[in-house]
Amino acid sequence: MTATGIPQTQYAPRPTVEHPGPVTRTRTEHTALIVVDLQAGTAPYQRTHPVETVVANVETLARVTRGGGGTVVFIRHDPATTPAGATQYGGGPRPAPVAYGSLLLERADADGNLTRGGWSAFAGTGLDERLRADGVTEVVVVGQATTFGVESTARAAYDLGYDVVLVEDATNDPDPDAHAARFRSVFPALGVVVQTADLAGPGAA
Repeated sequence: MTATGIPQTQYAPRPTVEHPGPVTRTRTEHTALIVVDLQAGTAPYQRTHPVETVVANVETLARVTRGGGGTVVFIRHDPATTPAGATQYGGGPRPAPVAYGSLLLERADADGNLTRGGWSAFAGTGLDERLRADGVTEVVVVGQATTFGVESTARAAYDLGYDVVLVEDATNDPDPDAHAARFRSVFPALGVVVQTADLAGPGAA
């Protein structure tokens, strides 16, 4: 019974289970690497990992994914396509310098290149349709920032029924504490948390 007199429901602790998938499946044609906002306009604000480290890890994961016949999709944020809803930071589309959307990593010809205005890479981009057409069942989400586009994309992927993998050292955020909290408490409920070496093998970079 709580202080308000409302009976308190007791939940059994949820066991942590070992996921058999990512290390063995990430090199298959059913996996997509979703690279969120790895672009010049968002890089200066990242504080959790050195940007160069994240870029190198994403490059390794992209190479491994392509080598296994998987799909790589780059998602860029474009402020000019921001939804019109009002927020405390202002609302609606706003201009940005051309260099804002410049990718920090070279994209292969076969890689997807989509632009998002909303929070999630799935919002209004056609990403879900593309992945299903490619037979994708598992998404590996990386990029910047953890608490913005990465988290929103992971939540949407989970809701759409994909197996979700989040790579801690291939993801960045302006707030290291917020980044750590997501990987500790939120992301294990959405999918599987790993490091780059778990998917690519030690020394793969």
